[in-house]
Amino acid sequence: MCGIAGFLGPWSGALLSAMTEAIAHRGPDGSGLVFEPAAGLGLGHRRLSIIDLSNVAAQPMRTPDGRYLITYNGEIYNYRALRRALAADGVRFQSDSDTEILLALFAHEGLACLDRLDGIFAFAVWDTVERRLTLARDHLGVKPLYYAELPRGFLFASEIKSLALCPDLPRDIDPATVADLMATAWSAGEGTMLRAVRKLRPGCAMVVDDDGVRITRYYRTPLAGAAASDSSPGALRDLIDTVVADQMVADVEVGALLSGGVDSSAIVASMCRAAEPARITTFCASVSDAGGGADNFGDDLAHAREVAEALGVRLIEVPTEADLLDELPAMVWSLDEPSADFAALQTRLLARAAREDGIKVLLSGVGGDDLFTGYGRHTAAMIYARLGHVPGARSVASRLLRRADPESLRGRRLQRMGALLGMAEDEMLEEAMSFSPVTGPERVRLFAAHLRDGMDGHSAALRDSLGTTRGRHPVERLLDMELNGFLPDLNLNYSDKMAMREGVEIRVPLVDRRLVAHAARLPLSARMDLRRTKKILRRSQRGRVPGSVLGRPKQGFGVPIRAWLRGPARALMEELTGATVIEARGLFDADAATALREGFLAGRNDAAMTLFPMMTAELWCRALDGTETVGSDDSTSVLQPGASRFTLSP
Repeated sequence: MCGIAGFLGPWSGALLSAMTEAIAHRGPDGSGLVFEPAAGLGLGHRRLSIIDLSNVAAQPMRTPDGRYLITYNGEIYNYRALRRALAADGVRFQSDSDTEILLALFAHEGLACLDRLDGIFAFAVWDTVERRLTLARDHLGVKPLYYAELPRGFLFASEIKSLALCPDLPRDIDPATVADLMATAWSAGEGTMLRAVRKLRPGCAMVVDDDGVRITRYYRTPLAGAAASDSSPGALRDLIDTVVADQMVADVEVGALLSGGVDSSAIVASMCRAAEPARITTFCASVSDAGGGADNFGDDLAHAREVAEALGVRLIEVPTEADLLDELPAMVWSLDEPSADFAALQTRLLARAAREDGIKVLLSGVGGDDLFTGYGRHTAAMIYARLGHVPGARSVASRLLRRADPESLRGRRLQRMGALLGMAEDEMLEEAMSFSPVTGPERVRLFAAHLRDGMDGHSAALRDSLGTTRGRHPVERLLDMELNGFLPDLNLNYSDKMAMREGVEIRVPLVDRRLVAHAARLPLSARMDLRRTKKILRRSQRGRVPGSVLGRPKQGFGVPIRAWLRGPARALMEELTGATVIEARGLFDADAATALREGFLAGRNDAAMTLFPMMTAELWCRALDGTETVGSDDSTSVLQPGASRFTLSP
């Protein structure tokens, strides 16, 4: 688990060094650079030592014949089995690292090797003979990879902040990404806040050479009902045990995040089958209920204590009462994509506590809700489908539910349900992915007049999923949107970025592609009904996890935003969404923003999760404004004869 950066183009060694140093937090255990100006090549690496802690495993790494070089971020969990297969073919190894296995496998098979990898990864391999750069990202998008095609060359890195150091990178903000942020509080698809920077999507690989840049997709999450599956709880339990055991491979101690929910408890229960429970350390966030019931957040600690005691594992309780006003700007910039979710900050504080305890690998229960159902929107989609069988039922229910009292959590949920029931299916699914009841047309009106043309307030990336799943059950369609958008672009992004800020690796067993395939083959009835979500996952943990936890309803992980914006953050909200700031930035309409904010403060709307993304967008832009570029070194910035030279689209 590390950080990678590099380029093909006429840039300097100083830029390569700065790009790599900008992600030093991702790899506090070492660094390495390969700069070959004759080829226009720069590869940088920051190392977090997890498997083979020796210097022999340092990166960038070359094959023995010198043809291939790799810089790689991630873990290949089945590297030992792959090593045995390669050794049987006569390959000899100098280290015990998974990096060397990945490099040797690529040298033998090229991109075909991706189908054999069980792991999380983002890597770049340079072929010195073909003068070709190949990059790939893991199946589900656990590890990040950003890139920019520029007229003078190609840049890539684990984080956008590295790319922003290049003086040739345009800093134009992408309105479509801001629109995604406003719709969902995260950035879906390939786009980023910078129009020139893209995300390599999960399950994708790309080749960069004299012919340009070509992207291929080698994996897509399977659609629901693809084939018959053993839908017994025991089969699921055994598969989770296998995956967790595989993901505990490390030459350092492995701990876990334990919220006391079903997902994290299942992971820790499986860890106790692979290791001595007394040697497992878990971490839980301790928070106060500052929202007074206005938001669905609670203190997980009592449940985590119960699970830890039942399983016999060590539990460290981590206070997460940070000064949110002070932490917000750094959180937004660290995420690279200004996701409006304070769960990111709590993840960082948990990772910090783990690092202080000497642990730099944590297993997490992220992904359980996206595989087995768990969110309120899944129940809403189930109700939507059921009422659709009765003519006129949705319309009647919509009118009745919209009359609910918006001042309570229950009332807001009923109003939200009423609004969704009044929509056509695709619109309902798109709006269900939003954290805010402010709908698409209302969001469009918040933008500056010159940006509104072509906007409809919805995400093109999510619509790709809707097109693929048309005709399937609404819940199954939501799950596909989550696996191909919400999960990689929000939950996995903040899990990676925040933990790596503290030099800690988070592994996510429930996002293993074997479990993804198994879940897709389960009938929807095994996953949920109108009364209960995650049915089969809960049943799989009977006898392992306390019954009170298995029956526990879903609770949010984060900060009560409504209470925070009306209280300690009110002045910051008023400043960041004020007319002077809005007009200077040019993204939003000052009058519309003012009306939205004043309506929220007066209790006339529930726009907290629309105002908060507006705030994070402005804070991200300010951080970008304060980032200086690294100039070219004239002595090394010109490509030498025979070097790769590209004709890339601007």
